[in-house]
Amino acid sequence: MAGKVSLANPDDISSLIEIFWEAFSGPGEVVFPHTEGGRKWLQRSFENFLGQKSYYRPETKIAVVRNLNGRPVALAIAHVVRPGQNIAGKSWKTRWARCDDIPDVSEEKLSEFFEPLARAHYLVVGKEGHVFIELVITKSSSRGRGYASALVGWVTKLADSLDIPCYLDAGMRGLGICDRCGFKAQDIEMRYGGPPPCTPMLRSRKQ
Repeated sequence: MAGKVSLANPDDISSLIEIFWEAFSGPGEVVFPHTEGGRKWLQRSFENFLGQKSYYRPETKIAVVRNLNGRPVALAIAHVVRPGQNIAGKSWKTRWARCDDIPDVSEEKLSEFFEPLARAHYLVVGKEGHVFIELVITKSSSRGRGYASALVGWVTKLADSLDIPCYLDAGMRGLGICDRCGFKAQDIEMRYGGPPPCTPMLRSRKQ
């Protein structure tokens, strides 16, 4: 049923790439190129997310909302981070696919995107176990229907079931959703050395 949250499966990957590319069009294409190589890297990354669990990276869940035809129109990428698991620096490379064999995709550009966010993330949660909502994206044609709120709510219920906090980096558009779902903005500007690229938001363990 449309509006309900479910887990993605490998058959959804082409739709997930479409949603991702729409969100990162224009300037975002410098980091996430809309090319065959860029598609290959995203295909590989989503296969990793949906594939076998690994001790060396957080367990990833991709939650989606589907339209009446069953195609995903919104997604959330969430990682269950175990206590002590690395989330700083180049930790993005344990989650996202390698790109050294894909000329279209630049590891340097990916690092410039992910690592400032990782620094803010670590300043807030350190080595504590938590659920990390890395991305929430809704297709432009499906916005305004509460899908992002439903996805964030689904992930916070997962965090509550595990008795751990939940973290995300919020843009201006998502602050209202975060507030309604119990997240609080974290003031790390002094420790970060200036404004972080997004607003770090933390939802505490359910009391």
